[in-house]
Amino acid sequence: MLCLLLQDLKAQNITRGPYLQLLSTNSTQLRFRTDVDSKPNILIGKSPSSLNRTIKQTISTKEHEISIDSLTSNTRYYYKIVTPTQTLGDSTYFFQTAPTKGSKSKISFWSTGDMFPGQQQLDSYEGFKKYIGNKYTNLYITVGDNVYMGASDIDFQTNFFQVYQNGPILKQSGMFPSVGNHDYDNTSQKQDDPMIPYFQNFTLPTKGEMNGIPSNSEAYYSFDYGNVHFICLDSYAWGKDNQRLFDGPSEQSTWLKKDLEANKQDWTIVFFHYPPYTKGSYDSDAKNPDATYNNRYNIPLVNLRNLLVPIFDKYKVDLVLTGHSHVYERSKPLLGHTGTSDTFDPKLHNPASSSGKYNGEENSCPYLFDNTNQNGTIYVVNGVGGGTKKPLSDFPHKAMYYSNASVNGSFYVEIENNRFDAKFLDTNGDVLDKFTIFKNLNLKPNTNLTIDYGKTADLVASWLGQYNWSTNQTSSTITVNPTTSSAYQVSDPQKCLVEKFNVTVNSPLGTQESREIPFDQLTIFNLQGQLIKEFNQAGQVNAELLSVLQPGGYIFRVVYQQQEKVLKIIK
Repeated sequence: MLCLLLQDLKAQNITRGPYLQLLSTNSTQLRFRTDVDSKPNILIGKSPSSLNRTIKQTISTKEHEISIDSLTSNTRYYYKIVTPTQTLGDSTYFFQTAPTKGSKSKISFWSTGDMFPGQQQLDSYEGFKKYIGNKYTNLYITVGDNVYMGASDIDFQTNFFQVYQNGPILKQSGMFPSVGNHDYDNTSQKQDDPMIPYFQNFTLPTKGEMNGIPSNSEAYYSFDYGNVHFICLDSYAWGKDNQRLFDGPSEQSTWLKKDLEANKQDWTIVFFHYPPYTKGSYDSDAKNPDATYNNRYNIPLVNLRNLLVPIFDKYKVDLVLTGHSHVYERSKPLLGHTGTSDTFDPKLHNPASSSGKYNGEENSCPYLFDNTNQNGTIYVVNGVGGGTKKPLSDFPHKAMYYSNASVNGSFYVEIENNRFDAKFLDTNGDVLDKFTIFKNLNLKPNTNLTIDYGKTADLVASWLGQYNWSTNQTSSTITVNPTTSSAYQVSDPQKCLVEKFNVTVNSPLGTQESREIPFDQLTIFNLQGQLIKEFNQAGQVNAELLSVLQPGGYIFRVVYQQQEKVLKIIK
């Protein structure tokens, strides 16, 4: 009996490391797997040395989905998983709750797509880890084809969970995947089929748990995180209405429009698998000049473009992030382009001509979006999480500013307040492409200020980033104390953003204007700022008071009835 007991205890091992689902402002769901039915405990706290809260699992199971609630927003929590035979957790096991809805605080997410298993998949992850260093990544977003080898549970275990649990992303960041065609391989092609491992392995916000309109489907959903609204679509499978998204009007497309209509967040990002624009391993023109693919694989892309692009234009979606085509492609902001690549006209379809790279190159200034104009949408194809494929002979797509079919990697975004920075990372952690957006920046080309002589003024640049002032200062805010009317200028290092401040200084008063001025308190300085005399009792600036001063110039600081005035006195 003792041997059997020891065998049973020995078997209670964690075979799938923890990953975070539904990571919100005040709760998350921690999922993991053990090799036998068990009831592990979760220890949690705000310090790795003080895990002062214990969450006990009441049901014995191999598939553990433990809700952790009553959390504080935008706060880091450390945790450990404890079974009778194993404790898993150290200072790298933590997560950070979401900022409150609408918060302007900085957030980040990492995204991969088409993670074909092998060394290139591992290399893409390593490149991200090299780039990110010790910085925290809030979210992990996938754009479909999470697995390839039959989409079985073993496939997910070996080629997804075991790959990405080797590092920070699964155990620290909230994961929000999207589903691709290969995630349905060798299984039903019906959304939300409980027999499909994709839907077994992920817990996603179907009921509006993180805001957004409830979709009642884990195949497509939306959520808010900080000041960003995320929308995930299923571009492949049949819905409950027996319609695919690319077939035309459907429950999913109706839900999408309702969700976008209700969205009031600063930023909107839509992610899914099939790309509306590509010339990589698939052709969004459905006029493939190569004989390697039948057009039936490409027509869904054409239909999606015709259906979705007008919706994205109408509701001013900022970024559409996709995969499927095994290349990296990135457009400038696109508007009103639903035709084939040969109909693309940058004068008609690119509201902004800049590359958006914001790196000092010619014509590389950031994109300036606002809520009143049609800014266009940036489209990114990020299908290189597990390698690349030979592109079409007419690659690159004419609407794509940057295209790369030779390097696999991943996509990384940081958003803070009204600034959006995106980067394509290679396997070395180098940035091969990037773009920056500012939204509702409200640059002030000329700001006019008036101050009294001897007063200071705070000058504040309007953007988040770097600053070069005409005073040689580099902070976002400077304090100036001019004695005469002066002009100041600030720009970013790339000179894309420039603001001027014109400070008018009210002239000091002469002696003839300074007779019989009452005061409750008076301080007298010479013109070099040295203190000459103080009066802390009520009196008057008059001839008697001035008679004690030597001839010359003075600065009088007069406080009377809680009002302060600065006078320049010439005797």
